[in-house]
Amino acid sequence: METVLLIPVLVLSAAGAFSAFLGWIKSGEAFESKKFVLGVVTGVLGGIALTIANAGGLTAGLTETEQWILIGSLALAIIGIDNVRTAVSGAVANRAVEKKAEVK
Repeated sequence: METVLLIPVLVLSAAGAFSAFLGWIKSGEAFESKKFVLGVVTGVLGGIALTIANAGGLTAGLTETEQWILIGSLALAIIGIDNVRTAVSGAVANRAVEKKAEVK
């Protein structure tokens, strides 16, 4: 990995971890380390994946301002992706509970 990509990996991984923190705050549930770590790992992997997927744009002859705008956009994207993942997994879990209640 080029040194130029180290900053986006760190920023986007931090954005994923921040998203996990926001998810825990928003849930209002007691802290569960397993759920929190899973959210952080998902966010970090998403950050790395987005960096690799956008490596061409990040290493192109962009100005520094354009690179930071791209990194900021990707950071917001990773937070959005993590929120969608949380919503979908919650909806699937709720649906499974409803199906179990119907069967009994």
